[in-house]
Amino acid sequence: MAERTPDPLVEGLVQELAAAMRAIVDGVTSTPAASAASGDGWSLTGSVSGARRGALEVWVDLGGAETLARRITGVEAPDKPAIIALLRDLWTRAATALCSQPAHAGLAIGFGSARAMGSPRSGTVYELCADGFVARVVVADRLSAPGAGVHENLDVVLDIDLPLVVRFARTMLPIRTLAALGPGSVVDMERSPDEPVQILVGDRVIAHGEVVVVGGNYGVRITDVTSPAARVRLEA
Repeated sequence: MAERTPDPLVEGLVQELAAAMRAIVDGVTSTPAASAASGDGWSLTGSVSGARRGALEVWVDLGGAETLARRITGVEAPDKPAIIALLRDLWTRAATALCSQPAHAGLAIGFGSARAMGSPRSGTVYELCADGFVARVVVADRLSAPGAGVHENLDVVLDIDLPLVVRFARTMLPIRTLAALGPGSVVDMERSPDEPVQILVGDRVIAHGEVVVVGGNYGVRITDVTSPAARVRLEA
């Protein structure tokens, strides 16, 4: 596994992860590991925007993730959805705590869902330990230098996968109406079927389009888009 000096952002994120775990498992500490990580685990991809830009690939070994899930749920054999939800929640808490620090003002980090993955090929390895608990964590980063501009570092973020959402319409309903909904209910969206739909990444509208059918599946034909710079500007 490649060795290099860990980025301070990575160091801070792992410290905040240990703090988030301490809320569940007493006495968790994090230290750099003396050897590379091996075996299967769970991986999450994080997008970094704002004061820094790029991507993070974080990994937790399978045994450590399962032990942590057992501690929380009390279930002897927690299922995959429970483990995935737990890991995403912990990394998101760590990222939120890190971004709230003055040293990382203007930073935003978001994590997607976890996926099964074998041993990571690169990254900084840590051990998170407590009484009867050891988890190996690996963080690999592709981050811009502090203060770098969007266009200078655009290549850093081009390979990041982002969820694309097509929004037909949105409306507000009283709780009474919502509780009365059932099969056959009709909700008036107060829009014409011919109006363009919104295409979003996160909560940002990046384009508009019209619904089409392609090979028996629904698709969207783009009718207008924001500028390329605005499309990669991920901060809220």
